[in-house]
Amino acid sequence: MGRPTRRRVAVGIDVGGTKTAVIAIALPGAEVLFREVIPTQATLGAGRIRSQLVMVLGRMRSELALSERPQVGVSVPELVDLDEQVVTDVVVPGLVGDLKEWTDIGVTRVESDVRAAAHAEAMAGAGRIFPSFAYVSIGTGISSAFVRDGAVWPGAHGAAILLGSGPFGPQLRPDGRPYPLEELASGPAIAAAYRAHGGRAESAQEVIDRYSHDPLAARVVAAAGSSAGQGVALLVNVLDPHAVIVGGGLGCADGPYWTSMETAARTQIWAESARRLPLLRSSLGPDAASIGVALLAAHQVGR
Repeated sequence: MGRPTRRRVAVGIDVGGTKTAVIAIALPGAEVLFREVIPTQATLGAGRIRSQLVMVLGRMRSELALSERPQVGVSVPELVDLDEQVVTDVVVPGLVGDLKEWTDIGVTRVESDVRAAAHAEAMAGAGRIFPSFAYVSIGTGISSAFVRDGAVWPGAHGAAILLGSGPFGPQLRPDGRPYPLEELASGPAIAAAYRAHGGRAESAQEVIDRYSHDPLAARVVAAAGSSAGQGVALLVNVLDPHAVIVGGGLGCADGPYWTSMETAARTQIWAESARRLPLLRSSLGPDAASIGVALLAAHQVGR
């Protein structure tokens, strides 16, 4: 281990439905100094991921030879209110409450993952050049955020992220309820739709990889991308942003899903001038939420 360093470092932890990423960045700026990704194993609950994070942070401090404990932000795939309280545990059981009580980790900032990612794009990514933009995250789930003049709008209750969760489109579940966008256009939705029509696949990527030679895969991917595009068009029609930035594992990927999404979005954006807006992939990719919540943690302490 080298000499202890006094450079200013902040840490972002992005708890996802499938994976949890820990990233340390150098300040000012957002140079990544350390990155480790571990399985979330969400069904085992928040306690398990907390204990795993303690070990990862120990390795990080040793590897970076930090002379002092860095500020730590945590982003979660849940609703986070204006007081930074996690108010749902739909994805990770037991995650509700005040994560700043995780004193063994030293959490100083808590935010929803999509708002953290949108903040990163505004400060250090593709959103820097735009007065406003809508950010859409598509992966295990689907969520969104609106950014104006570099500030992410949380809504009156911290709930302005739920593009993927409300009733969407004319299709109905077997029980008669409408599907939410998340169950039509996310990664798990693609795999589930493929299996429901007789295909065999464990992941969305398997289905996407079969697009060119499997007619069922092509139909499923095109339908999912089209639904995602309808969601993007809805945001544009309501918010009229200067741009849309799409992140998340599925949203960042090139290929047939993106093509279907963009085609549907531009077809269904009503205003002709808005129809030509930039529709961009996240420039920070899967690191966006981790970088964003690290920047937020550093800013919060510096205020």
